[in-house]
Amino acid sequence: MGSETPQNDQADSTSSNDQPSTGSTITSSPTVNTNRATRLVTIAVAFAAILVGGSYYATTYPINEAKASLLDHKLEIAQEWITFAQKVPFVKKSEIHFLTARLERRKGNYRQMSKYLDLAQDAGYDPEMIARERILASAQSADLDKARPHLAKFLEDPRGDEREICEAYIIGFIQFQLNDSAIDLVKAWQQDFPADARPHYLEGIIYKSMNVNKEAEQCFLNALKVDPKYYAAAMEIADVLLELKNTERALKYLKLAEGDPLLLIDSYVAQAHCYRMLGQADKAEKILRIVLQKTPDHYAASNELGRILVVDRRYAEAIPLLQPIVDKDELLTDPRQSLAMALRGEGRLEEAQAHFDAVEDIKNHLATANQIVETIGNGPDSINDRLTVAQIFWRYGSEQDAMVWMRTAYLLNSKYLPTLEFLLMYYKEKVKQNPELQNQVVKFEREIAFVKAQANRSVDDGTAAPGSGPAPSNVPILPQQNQPEITAPAPSTN
Repeated sequence: MGSETPQNDQADSTSSNDQPSTGSTITSSPTVNTNRATRLVTIAVAFAAILVGGSYYATTYPINEAKASLLDHKLEIAQEWITFAQKVPFVKKSEIHFLTARLERRKGNYRQMSKYLDLAQDAGYDPEMIARERILASAQSADLDKARPHLAKFLEDPRGDEREICEAYIIGFIQFQLNDSAIDLVKAWQQDFPADARPHYLEGIIYKSMNVNKEAEQCFLNALKVDPKYYAAAMEIADVLLELKNTERALKYLKLAEGDPLLLIDSYVAQAHCYRMLGQADKAEKILRIVLQKTPDHYAASNELGRILVVDRRYAEAIPLLQPIVDKDELLTDPRQSLAMALRGEGRLEEAQAHFDAVEDIKNHLATANQIVETIGNGPDSINDRLTVAQIFWRYGSEQDAMVWMRTAYLLNSKYLPTLEFLLMYYKEKVKQNPELQNQVVKFEREIAFVKAQANRSVDDGTAAPGSGPAPSNVPILPQQNQPEITAPAPSTN
């Protein structure tokens, strides 16, 4: 390309490049600047590559970051990346909808999850992945009748969702104290992903729920060993140490947890609690006031500061902090007791006494439930006691605890009418939050109708009706954790 190109001796007289000449001359074409042309081509190719690479980066990077944040349980950060991805023109809308659905599932917002899964399906997302996500929601909400049959298939063919699958099922198992099943899954997760701190953390949560604090502490330490920046484990260690009355050591881990911006506020509140326990109420108050300036509705901070103010007899300051907490959940006995003391200090004796009486009533009922729990058996004759405990927890305590006892009653006799009626009532409430649970409403309506029909036929022919009383003597005792077991439906979580 760099040499001159030979031309004919006689130039075409009609050419616009011909010049007037005198005599016979040999002409040649003008020299081409090939270096400049090559540079232009190179620049054009590089620019195109940048455009393609930039487009690829812009479309894949926010999606990958959102997925990573979901796996790390950084849901707020995941939401930010999903919001960013929505603004990128070339990102597939179906994938954004699917990730949004997964985010909502992680939050426990099952109605929103269902909405975005429908949008993902309409936009052409893989229908198998959408079906799997719905099953993971069932697992996470402990609807084990629906979810458990799919677990083996999911683990055999995880499609890159190994950790999502394990976590959803572990959460479901934990809700109903299927601790051996949860630990088996955790151990498999640890083996397959040795560099992941999450399964060690979840193992600690399991042992903590069993009140086995030393084992729980070791699991959380293992999580920090795998990932020294897994600050959620540091928060849990501090909580265990507070249960063990090791307040000063708990402070050490709470300060470590400050490294995570998402845990910073909760770490400060827990530190304030420690300082109060150590007799440094002034220091605790300063921390809590800083927290409440940034997050005025922080329940634990308001409760902790309210307690300090009541002890210091600053009742008028305490009441605005404690009253909203009690208004939101009147079953919280600690802030309600503090509020009663503050009201009494302000001379509002009638209001104070009403709260004192309510706190006493709640505590008495929970004490009754705990007394029954201490003596309850495993056989079929324990069904009515289990129903009593479930009903007390439902009214005065933890919804999760209520469903644990209701589930065990169902395991002992799945045709016992009071159990079925309780479960139907429960799911009619929960379906308002999670439409996916409508199948449970239908199921228990049918089971109740069947049991009642059987009872009517039994009255007509003079035989005993199934489900008309506690389980018959030939019903086996509740399965142990290391034995095969029948799984019953369970509530969703929020």
